[in-house]
Order: sequence, then C-alpha cells, then structure tokens
Amino acid sequence: MQSITQQETLQSQRLKRSIRSLIHQHLTTKINPHWLISFHYTDNKTQEQEVLKDAQDLKRKLHRIIYQARDKTMKGAGAYHYPSMIFFHEISHQGTGQYHTHLIAEALPPSINTQAAVEHLFTKTLPSKVKALSKWKSIDAQRIHPHDTDYRRISNYLSKQITPEHLSLDPFSSDLTNTCNRTQLIK
Repeated sequence: MQSITQQETLQSQRLKRSIRSLIHQHLTTKINPHWLISFHYTDNKTQEQEVLKDAQDLKRKLHRIIYQARDKTMKGAGAYHYPSMIFFHEISHQGTGQYHTHLIAEALPPSINTQAAVEHLFTKTLPSKVKALSKWKSIDAQRIHPHDTDYRRISNYLSKQITPEHLSLDPFSSDLTNTCNRTQLIK
C-alpha cells in the first residue's frame, strides 16, 4: 500500500515539474508576458466547468475591449493580432472551494496598458460585462519584468496547486501556440 502512495507522490511531483517547465518555456520563448492579473468570481463559483465557460466568456469580451482600444491609425496592417493570454484557475486555500483566476497577458493596446487602466478594466469594465466576475473582491495586477528570475518565480507560483486531480492551467482558454518569434533567451 505504501508503494502506491509513494508512486502517486512521485507521479504528482513529475506532473508539477512538467507543468512548471511548460509555463517557464512559454514565458521565455513563446509569448512576451507583460501582466499577471489575479481576479475573483462571484460567490459560489465552485464548479470547474462553470469557471472554464466563464473564462472563455471573459476572454471574448476582453478581446472586444482590446480591439476597440487598438491603434486605428494603422491602415492595411492585415489581421489584428490579439495579445496572448494564459489562464490558471485555482481553488481558494481558505476552504471555501471557490475559484479565482490568474491571467498572464501580453501587452495591451497603449490606451489600456497602464496599471490604473488594467485595474479599472478588471474592477469596473469587465465585471459589468461578465456576470461571473466579482464586483467587490479585489484584483491584483502586476507588471511582469522580462527576467528569467521573474519567469521562474511566476512558474513556481502558478504550479503550486497542480495535482493529478486538478490541473490549474486552462488549456481551453489559454493561447498555447507560438505567438512571438523570440530568438533570445532572457538570462
């Protein structure tokens, strides 16, 4: 019986390491991360399927806001490329079982790419458009610095709740394909 428990522990540790490595790889080579935004949902968001649908709704509405804020002076530039986003859904450590989300996003259009504008976006604008977002719980928006130490810290933080039963990385809402062509690795 103990060997099964030990085997499960090793499997869980391997899974966590693999996801942490995937996150770090994306941060260093696949996207240009600019923001780490943490936000909460309304009370009673304890079902993962609901949170996944809410994240997709939030992403669609955020894309609309970003598209409206884009630089409209660029004519004939082709298709508009949205900033890449990676979503992580975690369960509250306070025993309530409620979800909150961490979002890694590339730089937004200049008019909404400041600390105050991002905070306003997630405290006022989006909660009025996405019913699932909390209108009273705090949000945390932090600028990601392009340094490997910051990327490692973020990778460790976002993989802390990964278990074989719960994968906090949302592969359905996240942009996990190559979006930038970075040739340099940040050291």
